[in-house]
Formats: sequence, structure tokens, C-alpha cells
Amino acid sequence: MSALHAIFVAITSASLAARSFAGAALPADTAVPDDVQAELDAIRADLANLRRAQGEAWIDERRAAEVRALVSDVLSDSSARTQWAGPGDSFATGYDPSRGFFMGSADAQHTVHAFGFTQLRFNVSNGYDAAERTPSSETTWGTEVRRAQLFLGGNLDGPGLTWLIGLSIGAWNDPVDLQLVQQAPSSVNGTPASVSYLNVTKQLGDGLYVQAGSIFTPFTYESHLFSTAQTQMGECSMIEWLFTAAFTTGVSVGQLTDSVMWQTCFGNQVGTAPSEWDGAENQSIAMTGRLNWKLCGTWEQYLLETSFPDQPFGAFVGVAGRMENGRAANAAVDGGANPSALTGDVALMFGGANLILQGIWADQWTSRGSQSWGGLVQGGWFLGPAIESFASFAIADVVDIQSTLSTGVNWYIDRSSLKLTGRVMIPLAGSPDNFTSAVLPPQGLSGGDHPNNNVGVSVQLQASF
Repeated sequence: MSALHAIFVAITSASLAARSFAGAALPADTAVPDDVQAELDAIRADLANLRRAQGEAWIDERRAAEVRALVSDVLSDSSARTQWAGPGDSFATGYDPSRGFFMGSADAQHTVHAFGFTQLRFNVSNGYDAAERTPSSETTWGTEVRRAQLFLGGNLDGPGLTWLIGLSIGAWNDPVDLQLVQQAPSSVNGTPASVSYLNVTKQLGDGLYVQAGSIFTPFTYESHLFSTAQTQMGECSMIEWLFTAAFTTGVSVGQLTDSVMWQTCFGNQVGTAPSEWDGAENQSIAMTGRLNWKLCGTWEQYLLETSFPDQPFGAFVGVAGRMENGRAANAAVDGGANPSALTGDVALMFGGANLILQGIWADQWTSRGSQSWGGLVQGGWFLGPAIESFASFAIADVVDIQSTLSTGVNWYIDRSSLKLTGRVMIPLAGSPDNFTSAVLPPQGLSGGDHPNNNVGVSVQLQASF
């Protein structure tokens, strides 16, 4: 018999004895004395508390039994899911914000992880009509999936050998499709599912590595970012659109140390997708290299163009160059036979504010005799823990001088995982045509043969996992 049950029996017996005494000693019509009534009330209260305690104890026992059953079910399910593994092996699955969803062996020798993002954008663009400079104007608007990208990567027999595949769809091509856009500007509209990244990387020790496959060429400032989801404005800058080196099919060698990150690529014509060996773009031997020198801060800060308030001060300087030794078979629209380019940039992170300065020069931009240049000033300032204002000014001499001003606000609903961006883009100078006109709609402005934009307004929701 438990102590609780003994107390219950004692109190019950006392209650019955009190009731018997009261019934025997007092006539039916005689009131119970106050002191006896007070004692009876106290006994009833103790009994009620005892019953409540007994009930709660029973509930706790039932909950414990349910938890034990749930744990048993989970263990059984885990056992069933790992039965296909080899003897002595163990299998792990889960989610980590730094690498997305993952699965593989528990020793991390063989792994697969998936991560990606999507961007849903509503855009309004206002510009003069086809007659140019007439009082009337045209306004267009609509909603689109600006980008949806999925990446798969993992380890092959340990973290020293890794692989990466990138899949992408979207309403518009990206700067990574530079050569395709130059050859056929109309093709910028709409992108079927396609493979972007497709490479294998081998770590050699001391931060040194070698990479082979389809590699994003390390040239412009934004090329050190993994994807457009890491940009401050949720969109590539105009300088990135005009001067990116896009992808290279070949081999890359690089190194990451405490203060320096460098990478050199050797491959075919800069900016081309994988193609047949006897294609015109494969008649070039191209080399591109970039060096990032971290003056202070941490490398993790530069995974985004944004500097959050809880981050320390950081600064790095980047320089890059590219050149090709091509043949006459190389199409002029692909950047000429022997194009070359140089760029330099500075990124400052103030822990709640940031500033980016970038300059670029290119020879044989879209012909065998033209030279071009461009510049970018961009920065942001946090108005609150999750609200950031930003502004960007870009200017370029490409066919003619053109410049744009962009400004807006970011709301980091869930840090960088869920982000809402409102952006206004205003052309300040220039009348783009052909290729330069074709890349305006992806940025939020109207295209066409001779676009006459007044302003473009975008609202974009970005979700990453």
C-alpha cells in the first residue's frame, strides 16, 4: 500500500467517524457546532486535494507510457530505414541551415545534401511609347518566378573529394548565360530546366584544391558569391550583367588561407557552356584568375553582400584578369578572338552597413576592336534589426555610355532564409539596344529595340533552404 493510499484511508476513516459522531450526538434538527463544521470542511478540502493529486499522477503515468511507445516507434522506424545499409554501417539524415537537407553515412565519408532557393517577383515598368518622347506613356506589370535553383552536392569517400550539380529554371536567363544572350538576344526570355554547375573538387591540403568540370569563372566581384540569392538586391548588378565571365569548361586550381583566397581557371572560351570539341568556342585557350585579400573580419561575412548588425568590421580587396588566345573561328559576338579584361573591387563590412566599390575594363567586348569600361558603387544600411535600406549606382561605356540608379529596402523575415525586397530602378543615361537592351527586363526594366524607360519597380519574395 502506497503512502498516498494510506493517507487517503486515514482521512476517509476520520471523515466517517466525524459523520457518525455528529449523527449520534446531535438531533436531526440541531445545527452542527462551528468547530466541528470547520473540521469537516478541512477534511473535505484535504480529500479533494488528494483526489486531484491522484488524478494528476495517473495522467503523468499515462503520458510517460505514451512517450515510451512513441520512442519505441521511432526506433523501429529508424531500424527499418537503415536495414539496407551494409554490415556495420550507419545512416544519417537531417537538416542543417548551413548545408540544407542531407543524408549519408554517419562518418560523413559518403554524403548527399540538397539546398536551393526560389524568387517570386512582381514587377511594374513605366516608359515612353514607341513614338518616343510623346506625352503618352506605357506601363506594364506582372508576376513571375524570377529564379528557382536546386543544388546537389556531397562527399565522395570523405570530405577531401566533393561533387556539385546545379539545376536552374526561371523567367529570364542569368548573366551566366552571357554568350547565349550575345549570340541571340531574344533568347534571354525564358529558360528551360538546365544544368549549370557540374564539377568535382579535390582538396590537396593547406587549403589548396583542384576542380574540374563546368566552373563559374572567378572574375567579377559577384563571382565570389555562390548564387544570386546571396546578392544584396536579390538581383545581379548591371556591371555583372555586362561583364561577367560566366562559366568555363576546364580545370581550376585555387587556395583558401586565413587572409587570401585565390583561384585560376584554364579552359575553353570564357563564358561558354559545355559544347562539342570542334565548336568555335572550343578553339580558344582561356585563362582567368582572381585574388581576394581579406584585410580583417571573417570569410563567412563575404558569403553575402549584406553586413548584418551582429557581425564585426571586415574588409577585403579583390583583383582579377582574364585573357584568351583564340582563332578566327571564334565568333565576334562571343567577345572577339582574343578578348582580355581587368577588374578591381573593395568590399567594406561595418556590422550593420556595407560599401562596395568596383571598376572594370574590357577589350574586344562585343567586337574585335571595341574597348569598354564600367563602375559600380553600392551600399546598404540597417534601419533596424531586420530592415535594410540599399542603393546602387552603375555606369558603363558599352556601345554608348549608360547608367542606372537602384534603391530599395530589404526585410529579412528570417535572416537570409526568407527575404522580402522592394526595389526601384531608374535609368539615368543611355539608350541601350541589341544585347544591352535584352538584359534590361531581367533587371526590372522594359526591353525592346529602343527602350525608353522611366522607372521600374519590383517586389520580390525570396525563400532559401
